[in-house]
Amino acid sequence: MRRYSPPAILALAVASYVLIYGRMSLSRYWGFHMPSFDFAIYDQGAWLLSQFKEPFVTILGLNLFGDHTTFIILFLVPFYRIWPSGEILLVAQLLALGLGAVPLYLLGRRVLGSGWLALGPAVGYLLTPALGWLNLENFHPDSFEVPLVLFAIYFMVVRRWGWFAVSVVLLLMVKEDVALLTAPLGLYVALRHHRTVGLVTFFGSVAWMALAIFVVQPYFSGVDPGALDSWRIPFGGFGGLLRTTFTDPLALAETVFTEQKMRYVVQLLSPMAFLALGSPLVLISLPVFAFNLLTTFHYQYQLEYHYHAPLIPVLWAATVLALGRIGRPQLRLFGVTLLLLSTLFSAYLWGPLSWSRQPYAEVDPNSPRAEAAREAIGLIPKNASVSAWHVYSAHMTYREEIYDFPNPWYASYWGDGSMGGERLRQADTVDFVLIPETIGDGPAHDAANKLGEEGFLPVWSEEGLVLYQRLSGGP
Repeated sequence: MRRYSPPAILALAVASYVLIYGRMSLSRYWGFHMPSFDFAIYDQGAWLLSQFKEPFVTILGLNLFGDHTTFIILFLVPFYRIWPSGEILLVAQLLALGLGAVPLYLLGRRVLGSGWLALGPAVGYLLTPALGWLNLENFHPDSFEVPLVLFAIYFMVVRRWGWFAVSVVLLLMVKEDVALLTAPLGLYVALRHHRTVGLVTFFGSVAWMALAIFVVQPYFSGVDPGALDSWRIPFGGFGGLLRTTFTDPLALAETVFTEQKMRYVVQLLSPMAFLALGSPLVLISLPVFAFNLLTTFHYQYQLEYHYHAPLIPVLWAATVLALGRIGRPQLRLFGVTLLLLSTLFSAYLWGPLSWSRQPYAEVDPNSPRAEAAREAIGLIPKNASVSAWHVYSAHMTYREEIYDFPNPWYASYWGDGSMGGERLRQADTVDFVLIPETIGDGPAHDAANKLGEEGFLPVWSEEGLVLYQRLSGGP
């Protein structure tokens, strides 16, 4: 019993995580509360690839790999060939995040010398508010970074360099900016574990990031390198940021040390009782922290969004290594206990669970609105071109043309943004439109009022939803 209890408890904890967050995530999808950005982008892209078609995502107006080099999605494509469903993305994300507790437990057992002590960080990881929100923010390939980083660090500690290399290669397949983490990880390995492996990891990461940004993304997007995300960098771009760093460091400090950004840092470090700061490994997270704290894009320093995905595993692994530096068993036990108490308190303050201070809003997948939406979508032929309100377009991605209304009549969040506000040529080929009966002021409202001029007439209406079909030629 003493030998097998920790793994059994770990399995129970992971299963509980999967069941609880699986219900919350899938209910949101089934209840039509899943926004098209970014869920439908990957859903349509994976489906197109499964049909051996170019993954030009009409939700976004870009090739899937022109937006981000998310080649890790290729591993999910065969499943779409068998059973095309957005549930594939959500279940894959759910399992990846839940099973991240396994390499963390293995690392803890190795470093702390006790399976029982290793359970503390593993269970704390599953309760982390940032992890919970990451699981509920629709779908992002960034979630796969969490278990892969933990496996890479575990294989580094046990010196299994072949498996370490596999973990790093898979990490680089997730997104072009993962090199902000794998490059410093390579330097850490070179300095503390294996010089050759570390240097290869460092230079390979830098080379792949440069290739992805300057060759791969422009090839698929047709846009200049870095143009899609340059607006996130303060002071007018990378050049302005570099100049400001040396000419006006006070302005740089004012950009970083805001109340909201410092709150974000506290929210990330509190679940592990700030113990992560006790290990040098935490230094490899500095480039990602810097990117999130320097940005002008406020989502990047909000706990409810996915930009902290690479930080979660580093902070937890650093916490385990910091606990391992404590020599006395009684103090280690105290550290693990403190860790769990801090995690529970953080989960109460900022987590999405039902017993948290501000819990995630439950969604009823059988609500009248959801039933009406399913009925409306069932009336639309599978090969039809459709424009729909974003929560409905996320359920109609298994077609070559699906647009977020008011696209394509008013280009919004489309392509590289250069056609913003224009009427796209694809507006002439749309067959059906599914939108709420009442839309507030703005471009969507104006586009809805002109559907009659485009040859559309309402053919179905229920629960505040209206389905329009093009029954005559447009302008």
